Amino acid sequence: MDADQSLQIIQDRYDFIFKEKHLDSVKSILENKDCFIVLPTGYGKSRIYFHLPELFEMTTTKKSSILVISPLQALMLDQMKKLQDMGITATVVGECQKDKGVADRISAGDYSIVFSSPKAALLPGLWRRSLTSGNFNTAVKAVIIDEAHCITEWGAEFRQEYSMLDELRSIFPEKTPFVALTATATKEMKFEIMKKLNMEQDRTDTIWMLPERPNLTYIVKKTTKQMTDLQWILNDIKVNEEKAKKTIVYCRNIKSADDVHSRRIAMFHRSTAEANKVHVMSELPKLDSKVRIVFAAIAFGMGVDIADVEQIIHWGAPRGLEQFTQKSGRAGRDGRHALSVVYYSSFDISKGRCKESVADFCKKVKCCKEILSDYFSLDNKPHRSITKTCKCCSFCKANCECGCCDRLDFIDNIASTQQQYKLQDEDADLHRHISDNESILLKENLLDFHSILEDEDAPGCTYLNDSAINEIVRNAPYLYCEEDIISLGVGDIELAREILLLIEEIV
Repeated sequence: MDADQSLQIIQDRYDFIFKEKHLDSVKSILENKDCFIVLPTGYGKSRIYFHLPELFEMTTTKKSSILVISPLQALMLDQMKKLQDMGITATVVGECQKDKGVADRISAGDYSIVFSSPKAALLPGLWRRSLTSGNFNTAVKAVIIDEAHCITEWGAEFRQEYSMLDELRSIFPEKTPFVALTATATKEMKFEIMKKLNMEQDRTDTIWMLPERPNLTYIVKKTTKQMTDLQWILNDIKVNEEKAKKTIVYCRNIKSADDVHSRRIAMFHRSTAEANKVHVMSELPKLDSKVRIVFAAIAFGMGVDIADVEQIIHWGAPRGLEQFTQKSGRAGRDGRHALSVVYYSSFDISKGRCKESVADFCKKVKCCKEILSDYFSLDNKPHRSITKTCKCCSFCKANCECGCCDRLDFIDNIASTQQQYKLQDEDADLHRHISDNESILLKENLLDFHSILEDEDAPGCTYLNDSAINEIVRNAPYLYCEEDIISLGVGDIELAREILLLIEEIV
């Protein structure tokens, strides 16, 4: 059976229609070509590999399976559930898989799709053995590297296994196609990812689109990092409660806010308790979710389909436009109009704090979407935004003359019109009340976090010794920013950010 017939059968069976770039990608993979695929957030990139085993079986008449390498447990579990709901056999290997019997079932060929972290697939142990032996291994028709931008962003400093993924070529049948899948990549990133995966230029197809989202408005605002800048979000919660706009705040040093309905706000980062992570990941995607705001680290939402997020807030300039675009793309996935708002300070964009491209973006030298299009273009053609001018970005809105633009209050000083919710001044002698029980919980969380850092052999581990933990707990009522924590002897800015999040999580 040829590829076109097989694709039509899949569309009829699952009642959907492949998009143009889906078809281009799948056909290349079925021809056993390596593929470098860049498609915008919300395009449905997972559709490319969800049906590959069935398509290979129809075109080759041989039992087929695929391996998907994914960076996050939450993402793997979410995708596995979707596949199982569709009747496709799938499983996950790694730390989140408690059923060790799954290893034997993988080797026996019981699963069409297996999700794995780089660590589980590469390091010696039960899971690697299950992937490298038996029926599964001989049936593998493709290896998918999902969220492939992690190879360049995390490979050297966060998860070293991401920079070793080319080793997988030696454990699967010869000429097994490797597929790099991401929403963001520059020419330089493409070159580096292809090099790390041993992708040869002449047998690799590149399928790509710019990350243009017509329904997404970019707002960039300089700030002194006072909580009053975010009061418009908190007011939405106070007034509308469960009807408040679903919002993700990617933060560096958000302060605690009094008198907020905490049950509608959640925290999500790597040191958040696992039970809380599970709750957030299961609750937020619901259309009637009681959680309306999540304060999160960068990884939250990666690859997970939360369709009705209306606002993404970046508290502090992003470190790179890749991260910014990935995070922004988690809004408006159901097609509704959505906002991506950046609050940055002069310190954020000072030399060495971020990439030059981010500083230019924040300074609004031209249309935000044109900056992004130029940055992510994989060809040499000029690109212009297709979005209506006043719906495009704060730069275009400032130059729009249509006379009927929607008002965006938070671009101005919204705090001045909302004295009833005014927070304490930045220069006041701020302190938060922390009970004895909260202090005990904070210490336990810091000790757990120290264990995580030790397991990861993280550079900042040495700073978080027993003495430092005791000092942090004792001074917690007065710790509001990274500089406060660094003043206690924690000589790592990233570690200080993580500690600040832990403090804010318990108060």
